[in-house]
Amino acid sequence: MDWSKLRVMIRGFITPKLSKRIDIHETRYHEAHDGYGEAWVTVDGRKIFGGGYYHWYMNPLPEDITLHSLQHGYHEDFYKPNIKSENVEKIMNLGLHETSHIIQNLRNYLNTPFEEIITSNNAIYKAFGIIDRRLGKRRFNKLEINENDHPLVKIFYELRKETFVS
Repeated sequence: MDWSKLRVMIRGFITPKLSKRIDIHETRYHEAHDGYGEAWVTVDGRKIFGGGYYHWYMNPLPEDITLHSLQHGYHEDFYKPNIKSENVEKIMNLGLHETSHIIQNLRNYLNTPFEEIITSNNAIYKAFGIIDRRLGKRRFNKLEINENDHPLVKIFYELRKETFVS
C-alpha cells in the first residue's frame, strides 16, 4: 500500500474532533545517496513525534541496551502491538524510531483488533488507539497512563481528554 492511501486510512480512524489537528507525514530524501527519509506526526502543525533512518543511526543506543538480532533497525518486536523484548520496549520509549518502525506499525494498525491496540505496550499502537474514533468515553476513563509512558501516548491522551470534556 502506498503512503498516501495509508495516510488517508489512518486519518479516517482519528476521532472527528481531532482529525483537523493531527496529521502524519512521510518524506524521502531523493538527493540522499540511499533515498531514505523520515516519518513524523504533527499536532496543530507542530512536530511532536518522528523518526527516520538518520535519526536511528545518529543516536547511539544506551550501553545497557544490546540487541544481538538487531541489524539495520530490524527486530520483529518493533512491529508488533505487544512487545516482548525489554530492549525493544526501552528503545521505543526513548523515542528512537527508524522510518519503517513508524510506517509498518501504522500499516499493521489497520488490521489489528482494537482491544489489542488499546492494551498495547507499543507506543505507536497505543497512542493512535487513544485518538481512534472507536474509543468511547467509558473505555477512555479506564485507561491508565503513567509517567513511564511514551510522550506521544501522553500528548494524545491529553488531547483526547479535552474532546470528552467539551
